[in-house]
Amino acid sequence: MSERSGRDPGFLTVSNLLSLTRIPLGISLLAIDDRGLLLAIITLGAATDFADGVIARWSGTESEIGSLLDPFCDKLFVLLGLISFLPGAYLDWAGFLVLILRDLFTAGSWLLARIVGRRLPFRSRPGGKITTGLQVGTFFALVVEPRLVPLFVLAVGAASVYAIVDYGMYGVRHGLDGSA
Repeated sequence: MSERSGRDPGFLTVSNLLSLTRIPLGISLLAIDDRGLLLAIITLGAATDFADGVIARWSGTESEIGSLLDPFCDKLFVLLGLISFLPGAYLDWAGFLVLILRDLFTAGSWLLARIVGRRLPFRSRPGGKITTGLQVGTFFALVVEPRLVPLFVLAVGAASVYAIVDYGMYGVRHGLDGSA
């Protein structure tokens, strides 16, 4: 529900449509080899990730579906984008797994909690934002300066560990009692 109006803004909001654009953008990364076009798509994906939340808050159209849709679309965009660089000279399977570690953990934890009848809060956390930013930075490195990819993989790995601990502690404090 929108915090401002107390009503559900529905599914077809500008912010949700922006989130959804990351799905075809991610799919397009699988088929494109042009460096300039790759950079444009990565930039557009990052811009929609930033803009969807800002627009939802500004317009008062924040919703539960939006709070689930945004990170789902983020994770799918990142997954598809990283798959597009596999197998490659600059990204191996080990690096790929490090880059999606946080995404696998958070999605798995949320799904497991739902299966056992718990409702974990699905809130954006600073560690998750940092990890996502570094994942996007990895995309830019893969296209522009591949020698930096190992540094980004290391940074994403460290940020992922921080995010996993942070999400875990937040979940324990706010969701394991089933009241969230």
